[in-house]
Amino acid sequence: MNDIRQINDDGSAKNYDQNLAKLNDLNLREENEVSEQDKCTPTLDYLQSVIEELYSYNKNSSENNPEKVSFNKEVLSEKINEVLTLMKTNEEAAVAENKAQYYYFLGKTLSVTQPVTEECINVFSKAVKLNPTHLDAWNSLGECLVHLKRFSEAKYCFLASLKHGKCKVILRNLSIIMREAQLLTSENIKENLNAGIEYAKEAVELDTTDGESWAILGNAYLSLFFRRQEDKLLRQSINSFENAVKDPVAAKNADLHFNRGVALKYGEIYTDALLSFEQASILEPTWTTAKETLEDLIKYLTSTQTLYQRKGQIKSKRLQQMTESLNLSCLGLYNNKIKTLKGYVMLEHIPLSKLKAGFNANNVICGRVVCVVYNQEPVPYTFCLVDKELSCVVVSVYNLAQGRGPIIGDSVAIPEPCLTHINAKYINQTFQYPNIRVNLPLTMVVNKKNVSAECVSQPRFSSKPF
Repeated sequence: MNDIRQINDDGSAKNYDQNLAKLNDLNLREENEVSEQDKCTPTLDYLQSVIEELYSYNKNSSENNPEKVSFNKEVLSEKINEVLTLMKTNEEAAVAENKAQYYYFLGKTLSVTQPVTEECINVFSKAVKLNPTHLDAWNSLGECLVHLKRFSEAKYCFLASLKHGKCKVILRNLSIIMREAQLLTSENIKENLNAGIEYAKEAVELDTTDGESWAILGNAYLSLFFRRQEDKLLRQSINSFENAVKDPVAAKNADLHFNRGVALKYGEIYTDALLSFEQASILEPTWTTAKETLEDLIKYLTSTQTLYQRKGQIKSKRLQQMTESLNLSCLGLYNNKIKTLKGYVMLEHIPLSKLKAGFNANNVICGRVVCVVYNQEPVPYTFCLVDKELSCVVVSVYNLAQGRGPIIGDSVAIPEPCLTHINAKYINQTFQYPNIRVNLPLTMVVNKKNVSAECVSQPRFSSKPF
């Protein structure tokens, strides 16, 4: 019995000594890692401050002196050469402190201006090979590849970095590149757009106060909305943009306000859309697209309201002649029972005057097109519809191919119409009219015939990538 106890005691003592040795070895390694992280790097610190000044100069000169672009480029080029000379002079000391960081700084200096060079790609590649956990280097390498339109390689860089940790900037870039046209195919588009949303969500989760992450999420939702036309996606996009503008830093970004304006315009929330386009043009006065989009939207709303009030400017006698031939045959397939998920249903034909705000279930309307509203942009295709009672309503049709919309004199039947009352204000102007929104042109009947699939087209949303 005593012999057994002695054996166990000896075994325990031996295990204790082994565990203590392992613990001491672990502590020693941790101390070495800490000392490596906390190692004094005066040369790299100095180079970092110089590079930050370079980037600050580039940003301030481009924002504050856009009219002196050529002069700024010359001065910037001189400053870049000065920094590169400093990098070369201090290379030995900097490499001794942290070789990967030195190459990262060198790449940052080379990539201040566009287009980036192959040398820049090679330098960043060295940085990530020397330190695969260097997320900033992975991100910079990926962004440079994007600028060179080498999107597949850029995507690989962003994905490779995730193996070593998550960074909101990289997640945002992944969200953007997932909807890059060159990487989209008919087989992967749904998967990629959904992945773009998920990456943007992860970026938001890492920092819920970061407006840029919210803006990227808004763009991701908007891209998928254009593909699937689900109202929920449009609402999620608008809500994301609302969170983005709460960030004082992000709120200074003209792209954010412009993209928010696009989402609001598609949601027919016109007052806020006008204000968003206005803010985008104020923040970036030289960006003509923002100013022109604002002006075009004002013209569109003005024309729509005027033509609605005047019923297409068609005289009463002519209007009577156009509408008196309207009958149940103009309903096309909706003159009979239609098959739904709940079985066969007979839609009730009602006059425009009986429409209620919102979704009019189990009803169908019919009228003649009395005018088509000119719109600089092809979406939405807008026309005024007058029924047999001479009541008028505006119809805005989305996802309709150019040149495929109904024209003046055509009969149009719309099943289960959704009626809203547009009430938009901008400066001293007010725009008011009843509007029926049609997201799916295939549901319409024009001149007693169904709209064909070739008349349908899906818009694309594009924003400045990086």
